[in-house]
Amino acid sequence: MKKLLMIIPLVIMLCFTFSCQQGEDVAEEPAVDIAAEKEAVLKVLEMTADAEKRQDADAAVKFFTDDVIVQAPDVPQIQGTQALHDLYTGFMFKMGYASFDSKSTETIVSPSGDMAYDVGWNLFVFEGPEGKIEVRGKYFAVLEKVNGEWKIAAIAFSNDQPAK
Repeated sequence: MKKLLMIIPLVIMLCFTFSCQQGEDVAEEPAVDIAAEKEAVLKVLEMTADAEKRQDADAAVKFFTDDVIVQAPDVPQIQGTQALHDLYTGFMFKMGYASFDSKSTETIVSPSGDMAYDVGWNLFVFEGPEGKIEVRGKYFAVLEKVNGEWKIAAIAFSNDQPAK
């Protein structure tokens, strides 16, 4: 009986000791506000399109990463903002389009909030000898967060119909 009386306090002490132990503090990552990040991505895409509408290559390239990859129709893949600037000034803006428009149709932001992709359509309108010519197309863009700012890291775009 004496042994039992000695064991009971020991068991109670052990239970108390284990119940008082706390696990290691785990640093919780702040929750990513996906809706806010999506809005920020769409704003960058809108500002890029606005610069393209104005045919302002200097303004447009600011929304791309330094090592951006661009896959445009009828030209080899290019990489880097200088090559993109050259594409804008040497090809795209010299096409002489009367107007340009684009619209996002789907934007997905990663759960970590540092990568996103966007798909959408674009429309170039040219003034031809017989009136307006519309060239519809689509794009796919990958964006990444660089120093807290969304930048386009890769973009591919093409026409829906062959060029005439």
